[in-house]
Amino acid sequence: MSKSMKQLTQFAACAIAALSVVACSSEDSAQQDNAKQNTAKGVATFDGSQPGNDTRALTRTTATYTLGGDAKVFWSSADKIFVQDDANTFHQSNAANLYNPSNKAKAIFSLASGSFTLNNREVRYTGENGTDANTVTIASTQTQTTANDFSHLGTSGDCGTATATGSNGNYTFTLNHKASYLCFVPRCMNTDLGPNIKLTKIKVTADQPIAGKYDFSTGSLAQKAGETYSNTITLNTSDFSLNTTTPSLATNGAYMVVAPGTYNFTITYTIKDPATNVEDDIVKTIASYNCQEGKINDITAWIDKDITRYDPEYYMWDARKSYWDATGVVQPKLKDTTGNGSATSSSDSRWFNTAAAPNVASYSAKDMPNANLMVWYCVKGQPHWDAEILWTVFGHLYKGGMWYLKKAKIAAMNGKNVNDLDVISPDGYDRRTDLSPVLSSYNVLNEAPGAITQSAPSNKNDYFFLPPLGYYIGNKLVLLGEHGVFWSSNSQGFGYHMTIAKNLSRVNNCDQNLGFPKWTFE
Repeated sequence: MSKSMKQLTQFAACAIAALSVVACSSEDSAQQDNAKQNTAKGVATFDGSQPGNDTRALTRTTATYTLGGDAKVFWSSADKIFVQDDANTFHQSNAANLYNPSNKAKAIFSLASGSFTLNNREVRYTGENGTDANTVTIASTQTQTTANDFSHLGTSGDCGTATATGSNGNYTFTLNHKASYLCFVPRCMNTDLGPNIKLTKIKVTADQPIAGKYDFSTGSLAQKAGETYSNTITLNTSDFSLNTTTPSLATNGAYMVVAPGTYNFTITYTIKDPATNVEDDIVKTIASYNCQEGKINDITAWIDKDITRYDPEYYMWDARKSYWDATGVVQPKLKDTTGNGSATSSSDSRWFNTAAAPNVASYSAKDMPNANLMVWYCVKGQPHWDAEILWTVFGHLYKGGMWYLKKAKIAAMNGKNVNDLDVISPDGYDRRTDLSPVLSSYNVLNEAPGAITQSAPSNKNDYFFLPPLGYYIGNKLVLLGEHGVFWSSNSQGFGYHMTIAKNLSRVNNCDQNLGFPKWTFE
């Protein structure tokens, strides 16, 4: 029957057509498993009855999803649709009336204008904030505040079409989604680090536009002439947990709406350690990634794959046992924190070697470079401070450290045999026997402006890396992430050591009861 312009026409919508998994990215792989594609369709039912007064409200269109399965998509009470009338003019409906709290996949939409008597009326959904049946905007900045929550679906660019069947004002339809969707499930295999770092955002950069204002007049997304498009979408997350060694939607499932297409993706995961305030980007790439209409693509990522993990032991100079190797001790593992139980006397096997000077190490420091070689590293090793390198110790995240030329490269560049570097320092002292350098405040100081290159070396194979692991004074851990201090294998009654920092490469001496990390120099 015909209805006047002021009469309401009801459109009842069952489940928004289920999104189905296209593929699960195989660890930053460029391949997709086409065998996993499936086309799961929502079940459409038609109900022309009045929904009654339904005051329930959701924030926006949303979806729930199971890895490897299908998404269940739900209407919100803010959603509206556009419907083609008998004259082929699109009219926007009133906001959705939801059936009941347990089945938000169903809604009824009413229109107050237009004539609707013919069968097969076209329906378009252009997002929660859509104001035009012919335009869809995929947002270049999207926000998700809770893990595994796709409630930003409707505001980020979701869209769909349907053919409503029926006549005389009573129709049913099932929406077919026309955007594409990414589901990110990163993990951290370092079980000490995972609980302490957070995912703050995900940025996807493609080799073609993936966001912007699209023409939707044909029922599929197409670029408009004169519009500006973005090759990048940033999904802001609210410090999602990375405390999982397997893909886990509940832990950090993050969703993004993108324009359909086949892309080469660069995916940047920004992680942060709130305790150390270190933040960095983890970059992964995927080639030829097919993002189809109405499909979800799972993208996994091993976040800490290339983050070096250090597990150092600290010693007083040439001690028999490590600094915290005793019953009942509490080792502090964050900068400027204090534990208890460090050694206080020579009767403790953790105490430094007290043999008379000049002294050559016999225990924990015996494989460290002697003071002569340390001076060669310091002044001839072309130190490069790398502020970008990421590493972890004691379950926390740090950045920065020093690269030095390897011993053999230093010798070759200075016309020496490798063993010559152990015999005498480049300044002419033999610090194994000569006491005179001990009398100076700083034996070798290399902190002049420009003396330390502030970037990683281009030929890293010629270098080795020293992280700034800090050290222990009594029961306190100091300068972790800022300074690295390493014992030499010889002592003059004071412990020779090498210190590194952003603008410092130095060989000096100090009391031997400090706790420095045991390390391998190359």
